[in-house]
Order: sequence, then structure tokens, then C-alpha cells
Amino acid sequence: MSFPLNLPDWMWLYFGAFGTAGVVLFIMVMWSWTKYQALVDGSVRSASRWNAIGYLLLFFAQWSVCGIGGPPGNMLSSDASTHNLNRAIQAASLGILFSVPGWVCLLVGQRKLLGGVRSAEDG
Repeated sequence: MSFPLNLPDWMWLYFGAFGTAGVVLFIMVMWSWTKYQALVDGSVRSASRWNAIGYLLLFFAQWSVCGIGGPPGNMLSSDASTHNLNRAIQAASLGILFSVPGWVCLLVGQRKLLGGVRSAEDG
């Protein structure tokens, strides 16, 4: 893998700042989720677990897609010799591979939560 040293400064700053913010926010979401899990049960707990898995998969998707512009795909590099189309396609494929199941898990979690709300209203 060739690592381009001539990437624009804005790109290092952009990916560094937002990548770090994404990791910190994801950790905060998971931290809040673990505290929430201890307080709920039944369908709400199940829905919460599905949503956590969905968030995890979407985080993986977002992280994979970074490989299109930066290493290993390097498609944002001004040096065309460092572009790696195959690796960029792999990164994009991983993004979709994680994204679709992530959205499915979020949908299942939302449906379970709705089912729990409906059963609480009936009972």
C-alpha cells in the first residue's frame, strides 16, 4: 500500500477532527446505552439491543467509507500514482455491507419498541 504524503492539509485536519469526534461520540452513545440497559426490561431492552447493534454496524460502515478518499484508496490525493481504485471499491463495498444490516437492525429495534409501547397501552 502506498501512503501519499502530499495529501492536502485540510484533509488531514478534516478526517482527524471528525474521525476523532466520531469515535468519542460513539463511545458516549455506547456508554449511555449500557447505563440505560440496566434500567429497562422486556421489549424495550430487546429493542435497545437491536438498536445498539445497528449503531455499531453503521459506525463500522462510516469508518470503512473513509478508506475511499484516504488510505488505502487515496482517491483524494493529488498524486494519481497513489490512487488505488480496487481498494476504494473495497472500502465502498464494506460501507454498504455494514450499512444495510445496520439499518435493518435499527428498523427491528424500532418495531420492537413500538410493539412494547402498544402492549403497554393495551395492558
